[in-house]
Amino acid sequence: MADQRMAGVIILHHGQIRTERYGLDWSGAGRWTSFSVAKSFTSTLVGAAIRDGAISSLNDPVTRYIPALTGSGYDGVTVAQLLSMQSGVRWNEDYTGPQSDVAQFLAQAPEGDVDPTTAYMRRLPRAHAPGTRWNYNTGETNRIGVLVERATGRTLADYLTEKVWRPAGMEADAAWLTNS
Repeated sequence: MADQRMAGVIILHHGQIRTERYGLDWSGAGRWTSFSVAKSFTSTLVGAAIRDGAISSLNDPVTRYIPALTGSGYDGVTVAQLLSMQSGVRWNEDYTGPQSDVAQFLAQAPEGDVDPTTAYMRRLPRAHAPGTRWNYNTGETNRIGVLVERATGRTLADYLTEKVWRPAGMEADAAWLTNS
């Protein structure tokens, strides 16, 4: 574990924990930041919202659920294209560049009742036709979260708790980081 700089490993076999170990001064009681694992949770919640009838189809336009994106590069983008990061909207995910979109979008101020990241992303131009190119885009994961909230009328945390966390029998409550 030390050689690989692993903070934790768990091995399940037939629903039973067979091995659970921690390194790097972590323990089972620590709070872990999931980073990109959140994309799996938000996309799972889209599936739950479809099953619940809150989202009609993956082919629905994103603007049906996030009207603040109407008139932007997101016009004509489907829920499926947003989920698969194929919106065609320009996005720079350079973590070392202070002018990259991933660095700038969290600094956006709210605009009326539009959340800050939607306010930032609706200003981005289209670079490619929707569905023609994949481009890793953290901002679109955040838009999926907003889409689920708007479609279900519930906070993402509450919907996750009901649809995933509680049914999975998680040992501890999750913590969901949100912007102001």
